[in-house]
Amino acid sequence: MAEILGHDRFTELVAISQLRRIWADIVGPMMAARTEPISIEKDGDVNCLFIAVDHPIMSQQIRFLRDDIRKACFKRCQIESLAKVRTRVQAGAGIKPKKRPFVKNNISLTDKKRVALELESIKDRALKRAIYDARVAQLRFRDLPEENR
Repeated sequence: MAEILGHDRFTELVAISQLRRIWADIVGPMMAARTEPISIEKDGDVNCLFIAVDHPIMSQQIRFLRDDIRKACFKRCQIESLAKVRTRVQAGAGIKPKKRPFVKNNISLTDKKRVALELESIKDRALKRAIYDARVAQLRFRDLPEENR
């Protein structure tokens, strides 16, 4: 691959992909959802990191964090001579967390009957049905790990 792109360009692509993977660790999850590193370009003898932001306020926050971002790029991604950090406003910018597959528990008929027996004293059918549905939903999601809720 380096033969096709050239060693310098290949190195930049590897660095930006590493940076994208750890971006949330560098700037935090809220900022990572609204910003993303897009390229590293040469500006004379130094590299310039371009970061896409979805709002001008995020651009200001990046300016505040610019020194920390440069240090983290050097320390964690070995991006050398990174002298500038610039931003570009881009709609939809940000590294969105991947959605995990939805998993739910099956509820036994015994549990459903127990819930129905608990609600026998309620006379209003619509209210009883709403409470039953809510209680069954609670049982369905009670033992799920946090990442599946």
